[in-house]
Amino acid sequence: MMGSTIDKFSIKFRFKLLILFAVLLTGMYAGYQLYEKGDKLGCFQLAEDVVPVSISAFRADRLQLIAIGDTGTGNKDQKLVAAGMAKVCEQMGCDLILLLGDNIYPDGVQSIHDQQFYSKFEHIYSKIDKPFYAVLGNHDVKQDALSQVLYTLISDKWRMPNYEYIIKTDVADLYALNTNCPLSFASFEDKLSQNKTESSTKPWVIAFAHHSIYSNGTHGDTNILTRLYWELFLEEKVDLYLAGHNHNLAHFKYDNSGTDHIISGAGGNHYRSDSEQEKLKGSSASNLFTHNDTGFVWLEINKNKLHLSFHDSTGNTLYEHTKSR
Repeated sequence: MMGSTIDKFSIKFRFKLLILFAVLLTGMYAGYQLYEKGDKLGCFQLAEDVVPVSISAFRADRLQLIAIGDTGTGNKDQKLVAAGMAKVCEQMGCDLILLLGDNIYPDGVQSIHDQQFYSKFEHIYSKIDKPFYAVLGNHDVKQDALSQVLYTLISDKWRMPNYEYIIKTDVADLYALNTNCPLSFASFEDKLSQNKTESSTKPWVIAFAHHSIYSNGTHGDTNILTRLYWELFLEEKVDLYLAGHNHNLAHFKYDNSGTDHIISGAGGNHYRSDSEQEKLKGSSASNLFTHNDTGFVWLEINKNKLHLSFHDSTGNTLYEHTKSR
């Protein structure tokens, strides 16, 4: 009996050592990445946001928005989705749009005067007179990531106040993350600790970023160490995680967690072809819905309820989910 207890203790102790070793290795790698590539990837926050972050909601008691990623192709698919978004905004209401990265394909922009800002953003979304709050995707950091922040100063519509920022409203706090950076989740955890409140009417906690944690797209789930960090330190603290990167619409839940993981990466790309569908992967999380064609997600949020509505490129409703508290 004594030997069995010692064996169990030894196994647990070794497992903890293994986890610690993995975390140390991850930290060393993350430090190297930050030192070598941090500036290029937008990992160092500007001292101040280039513009104030503020939202004027049409209705005082709720927030309505669209979340969409992987938009910046400038192709027919992006234009069709934009028309569907305009239709839904007119019929259901929109206060803002969240751009979930890969805003400009294939390699981001060279400067704030890059014509792609017009051809792949301003022109395509001309019928949606709302602010577009953006984060960086992996394609956006291939050239000048800072230009996507500074373009905020000359556009009436584009908003990227900093590489990471917070949109605070009465009903929800929306955290914009730069998941190109290896320490983005640690930074996010720190921000959550600073903004922690015990109020019964506390705002919903929503994170929006480019890289998904769980996915059945061609990228699959993120790496095991990133997932482990999320599951240990963030999963139950976040009500909703919005991401793109994978070119479909999907809804995931991990075990019995209270966090909903939403993929909306079909703003200009898709998995329509047989060749793309052959590359799709499974996920360690439970998949509640998948649409492997273009589309977007619309959200309506009040203090007690968060409603999600998934739409195809024409604006037709495909799937709905509501979570209450």
